[in-house]
Amino acid sequence: MDAGTTFLRSDSDKHLWIIVSDPRADAETILIVNLTSLDARKENVCVLHVGDHPWIRHDTCVNYADAVVTSLTKLFAAKDAGAIVLHDPISDVVLRRIREGAMKSARISLDYADILINQGLVQP
Repeated sequence: MDAGTTFLRSDSDKHLWIIVSDPRADAETILIVNLTSLDARKENVCVLHVGDHPWIRHDTCVNYADAVVTSLTKLFAAKDAGAIVLHDPISDVVLRRIREGAMKSARISLDYADILINQGLVQP
């Protein structure tokens, strides 16, 4: 799995998850975010549209508030157990927008934003 890999959890969660950090830089600290329907309650620092990814059917936003840090080992174990199902990767252009949005987000943990900064993926 690489940066830009997307997956759905096989339980009731209907949110597409995206690996945002670089697993090659740190396989033990993988930052993932999910996408959710855009509405007035959601943070709109990174809005994705139909055409940005095959899974997207309407305006969708990145849910930085629910970002999670995991490891590559745990992601592969979840895949092998059927707990997550891989989908088409997100494009490099959209991945860049998601990373840049993290720097604008008021809802992402500062520690999580630091992962992207420390890997040189974004500017502080």
